[in-house]
Amino acid sequence: MNMYEDYLMLLSPPEPVKHEIARYKKASARLIGQFKSMDSPAHISVQHLERQKPFMSGKNMELIEQAVNTMPPVLLHLDGFAHFAHLHSRMTIYGTIRSTQASDDWFGTLKKKLRIKKNIIPHITVVRDVAKADFDKLWSHFRHKKLVEPFWIKELTILKRDSLNSLAKWDKFKVFEFKNIPGTGYTRDEVALLKAGDPDQVNLFN
Repeated sequence: MNMYEDYLMLLSPPEPVKHEIARYKKASARLIGQFKSMDSPAHISVQHLERQKPFMSGKNMELIEQAVNTMPPVLLHLDGFAHFAHLHSRMTIYGTIRSTQASDDWFGTLKKKLRIKKNIIPHITVVRDVAKADFDKLWSHFRHKKLVEPFWIKELTILKRDSLNSLAKWDKFKVFEFKNIPGTGYTRDEVALLKAGDPDQVNLFN
């Protein structure tokens, strides 16, 4: 058993979204070479817990599962690209998630139920922590792309890795469903999208 483990809680979009984000990553790599997030599947980070004792995870996971099960799925919208700066002139490009009252309320509830202290600003990282010169090569290819595409998030995924092994990779640990019924305010088409599942969530990045 590992002495300490890191846990990463994330929301995983449907396969068509992952596929299109991967296409943008590959196209970016052709322009600037390899970068940190190049092989990372598209996801929305929720919480990163570092150096946790493994024997604590059992009861904690039960509580997390109970909390997640009481929440409904949430409808999110990819809505263009944006970027932010790190220290030392490093830059990250990400797909934005449109802020709506329904999504803001949902993330607020998730934060409360999982006892997350930091703010959750949902986004999907595409190119992470690259030099300003590389960013300048890429940004013109992203800035005018308009993504207005809905997708449902139906579950919370938890990954884990050995904290003390610098070469350790993330492994899927738990997947918990948002089992409650979505509230009012969704259109018939949006509800149909939830029932249809991933195969119909296509035509992104056109």
